[in-house]
Parts: sequence; C-alpha cells; structure tokens
Amino acid sequence: MVICEKIESELQKVINFRIGDGASEKYPLIFDKKNLLSLISGPAIFTDGEKIHLPQQFGLAGNDSDNEMMLASAIRHESDHIKEFIKLHEQLADSREYDSKRINRFLEDFFLQDQFKENPTLAHEIFNVVEDNRIDRKARRELPGLRKFSEEKEKPVYLARRPSPKYLLKKRKELNAFREFFLQKTLLDKTIDEVPSKYENLLQECVAIAREAEDNDIHASLDSTAKVYQKFKENFDIKQPIPRLPSYAGRSHDKLSPGVPRSYRGQVKPREGREDQEELTPQSKKKPADQQKGSSQKESRERRPKSDKEETSSKVEKEKKHQQELKTKENTAREKDEVSKEVGKEKGKSEKKLEEKKNKEKKEKDLRKDQWKYLQSGGPFVRIVPRPSPGVILRRPPSCQVDIDNAHKIIEEYNGEIRAIESYFKRLEERYRGKKRAKQGEEINIGEYVQAELEYEATGVKPNKKMFRKRARIKKKAAWAILADISSSTGFGFGYKIIDYIKSALLIQGEALNYSGYPFAIFAFHSGGRLLKEMINYKDTVYIIKDFKENYMEDSRGRIMSLYPYGGTLMVNAIEYIAEKLKEVEGRPKGFSIITDGEPDTPEAVRDVLSKLSDNEILPFLFVIGQEHEKCAKSLIDDYVIIERDRIGELPNEVLRIFTTYGIIK
Repeated sequence: MVICEKIESELQKVINFRIGDGASEKYPLIFDKKNLLSLISGPAIFTDGEKIHLPQQFGLAGNDSDNEMMLASAIRHESDHIKEFIKLHEQLADSREYDSKRINRFLEDFFLQDQFKENPTLAHEIFNVVEDNRIDRKARRELPGLRKFSEEKEKPVYLARRPSPKYLLKKRKELNAFREFFLQKTLLDKTIDEVPSKYENLLQECVAIAREAEDNDIHASLDSTAKVYQKFKENFDIKQPIPRLPSYAGRSHDKLSPGVPRSYRGQVKPREGREDQEELTPQSKKKPADQQKGSSQKESRERRPKSDKEETSSKVEKEKKHQQELKTKENTAREKDEVSKEVGKEKGKSEKKLEEKKNKEKKEKDLRKDQWKYLQSGGPFVRIVPRPSPGVILRRPPSCQVDIDNAHKIIEEYNGEIRAIESYFKRLEERYRGKKRAKQGEEINIGEYVQAELEYEATGVKPNKKMFRKRARIKKKAAWAILADISSSTGFGFGYKIIDYIKSALLIQGEALNYSGYPFAIFAFHSGGRLLKEMINYKDTVYIIKDFKENYMEDSRGRIMSLYPYGGTLMVNAIEYIAEKLKEVEGRPKGFSIITDGEPDTPEAVRDVLSKLSDNEILPFLFVIGQEHEKCAKSLIDDYVIIERDRIGELPNEVLRIFTTYGIIK
C-alpha cells in the first residue's frame, strides 16, 4: 500500500511533464481522506478541470513499486485530460487564461442535444470510454516505457477487477453486458468472457468507431460518441434506466461537468459473477502443512533485507521534512517582508480609502463563505457559475398541433383534480357575492315588497330589509404568477424526465386558474446556454407562455408542452422581472409559485429578492424537487414544499393544494 502524500513531489513532476512547467501549482493535487470507492472498485482518481483528486492510499498491485507506477500513470491520465481541456478552451474563448466553466457548459450542453434525448447518461458513459482510450493510446505511443508497463502490469490488474458480462447475460441484462464488453475491448484490448456470436460484429463496429478518434482531438471523441450511441440505439432498448458500471481505474470524469447525466439506478459490483470461477481455481485451495512451513520460512527470509530499505527510506523522509521546514521558513520571511512593504505604502493613503478597502474585503469574505455554504449542501459536486449579467431575455415558445394534442391527453389524466379546483372557485365566487344598497332613483321590486308586507301581517314580524330590482356583486379577485425552472438538469431523472412533470404542473395550474377568471400568467426560465455569447452574457431567459392581459387558449397549452431543458439556474433575474409584472396587476392576494429541481446559482441574491416580495404584498411559494435540497430551500423562503424524487408524480397535486391552503381560496 502506497501513501500518496509521501510521493507528492514525484507526482507533481508528472503534472509538470505533461502540461508544462509550473502546472503542478496551478493544478494542485488534492488528497481525499474519506473515499468508499477505494474499498469497492479501486482508487477514485479524477479531475474537476482545475484540481486532481486522489485517495490518501493506493494499493491495487502486489508490490509498492507497481502501485507507484500505476498511480503515476493515473496522474498522467488526468493531466492529459486537463491539457485537452485547455486546448478546447482556446478554441471556445478569446481569452488565453484557462477557465474550466466554459468546458463544463460545453460538455453539459453536448449531452442535452436531441440525438441523445433517449438516454443522455448512456451517451456520457460512451464518451468517457472513447475519450479515455484516445488519451491513453496517444500517451503510450509517446512513452514506450508506459506502453510496456501498461501491457504487462496495469491492464491485467484492471481486467481482474471487471464484472463478468456472461453473468449479466444470464440475468437477461443484455444492454449492461454489452456496455461491459465495449469497455473491456476498447480500453483493455480483451474481454473476460467470450463474446456471443450475435454481438461479435456489433462489438467490432463499436470498437472500430471508438478508435477512429485516435490521433485526433476531443471533437473526434464527441463525433465517435454520437456514432456509437446510434449503434446502441439500433440494437438495444436504451430508454430504460441503466446501472452504474464499476469505474475503470477509479476514474470518475463525470464530476467535471455539473448537471451532466447521473441518472443511474443501482450499481454493477466489481468482479460480479466471477466468485464461482475463482473458487474453482487451484490458488484458492489450502496448501499442505509442509508447504505452509516452507512458505513461512521464505517470507521470513524476504523480510530481512526490507529492514535496510526501511532505514534508508526513513532517512530520506527526514531529509525531505528538513528541506520542507527550511522552505516554509523562507516563505514566511518573504511574506513578512511583503506585508511590511504593503503597510508602508498604505500609510500614505487616506483613512477613507482604507475603510472602503476593509469594507470591500469583509463583504467579499462573507459572500465567499455564504456561497461555499450553499455549494456544500448540494453534495460532492461544486457547480462553477459564470458571473451573472443583469436583465432578462424575453422569448415566446412555439406552439404546434402535436403539442396541443399532448396537452389535452394530460388534461384528461388530471380531469378530477381540475374539476375539484373549478368547484372551489365557484364556492369562492358565491362566498364573496353580496348586496349593495341601490343608488337613489332605482326602482323597488314591487312583487317582493308586497310579499314581505303579507308575511308581516300574518306573522307580526317585519322584515328589516329593502328589496331593489338591481343588486351589485362583490367579488374577491386574486392575481397569480407561475414560474418554472427548465434548466438542463430537468432533462434527467431515475427512469423519467423531471421536465415532463413540470409541464404537467404548469398545464394543470393554467386549466384551474382559467376557470377562476383571475388575472394570471405562466412563465418558464433558464440561464445562459451552449453558445459563447450566452456563456459570457450569463442571464435568465424568460419564456412567456401566457401574460396577465392575454387569454388562456390552445396556443398557451401548446407552448407549455414545447418547453425543452437548456442552460443553468440563475433564477434571480426572472423573479425580479415577474415581480415587477405582478405589481402592475390589480388583485389581492397576489401569489407567486416557483417550481425548480435544485438550487439556484446565487442563493444569496435569490433570498434577498424573495424577502422583498412581501413588501409588495406578494406571497411566494417554492416547490423544490429533491429531498437533498431542503436545507437550501429552508434558507431561501419560509413557504416551501419538498417533492421527493421517487414521488415526483405528486408535483401537480401539490401545486394545486396551494390554492386551497393559502390566500387564493380563503
């Protein structure tokens, strides 16, 4: 077992060798303390585009020298990924300074294209295999020693940890078995089990397409991904949720792009289906007592020379520690000198400028702490957010007959709920229906007056009321706005698409509010996009489905069904725009329903704008999909509803429940 931190300096040399001088400081190594993957499928080694993560301990091979070589090979692999990202960034952006958020957006939007709509998760997995193969083959051609080590030591170790495709076929999991065949044949050049005859030609075609990307750039890998995905689509049912295969060499590149498909269900275990085979091998049988004694003597002989090695290694470690202490002392002395120089320069400045600088630094620190707090609550993945731009981009989604027909199918499914809300509105109308005294000059209803007088003579009780021919109605009118998140992440789910349920919720709210006669509007939003212009000018794009002054018609239903996931989740610009629209509308109470599947890019700004809505007598309600986002939702707003992912079908009913429990139906 190798302690990774002990050879940090050697691993940094690998980064500098593959990327360039000084790269190890710009792209540092991060040693993760807690890592379950190291116990399950090998070391978790990955890059987020700026750092290279690796476990504290590494021990897949039989001896430390091989483990160190395998670890160095893995760091070389991640360094080559960063090098490819830097090249791609130069093509996408004008600035020379590398910024991983552009790569994140580019890869994220690639897997959201229409050609991958059946299963973006599968497309992302295929890309990992194709890109890893391209990078490793290129490195082996450049480094003959690496090629020899990979063939003799590295590949056999990784192949021994793969699950059995034959076992998956017995379980009638053809897609999962072929995924494993494709990974083994592409990355390891051989398969554990014999490939069935009906899959031989298909496997050869897919591997050949994957290797077309060799000697090219990352764009070739993307093209090969699309072709291999099409082969999978033609031969398997790829719409089903797929389990996660064990990571190859612990590599987990899906952590590079936030929002990139992660809709796996379950997991295929390493070495699954190979337990029975291993029990039959002669290595697993117990040795006789004489052989055990001989082996113990050999082990004791082998242990003796290792003590000398341990002594020399301890001396080397002491020298390294001493050198590091000297370096830290020199660095602290330099820092003190720099601080003293800065203090001397600042003495000449005025007190006002110093106070302004301190206030700015304090605000920036508070903002960083706040952002990190919310980014941490989202799990192990940190989303890189571009700098927001003010304002919104207004668009109207298209509407066609197919979308309208699909809308009517959903309306029929929720017919009972819609009719229940309609009855609520009718009762509400009767509750606020009353009488006003008629104006002077209006005629008395003679018939009712005579009847009242006759009742008085018969009973002796005089009615204390006046009957007029005309009666005025008092009706309580509320105004309501609905905003739905249609960012990229709504295109994924465990066997479903989140955006489909969001569309149903919008459609049902539109039908229910249409019976009320209240002024209401329906909007959807996303932020940024895949174009360079949209990345730089990062703001909310608001889709107007129905404005307050418009009628809810067939086109409105079609616009809802035409919505498609895209971009990120800034949210604050869209809320400000719709709040201004609500201010101009007459009505009381004023409600604002917001539906989202996660956390906004800037939680602090969203919390501020939501708190200001109450000053304008607007009641905001937040519907959040995913129990893991409850902490963030609680910090944003008091009135929120959490929809668990395994019960997402309750979303339409939950948004209707707001009408009966809050101001609009009181």
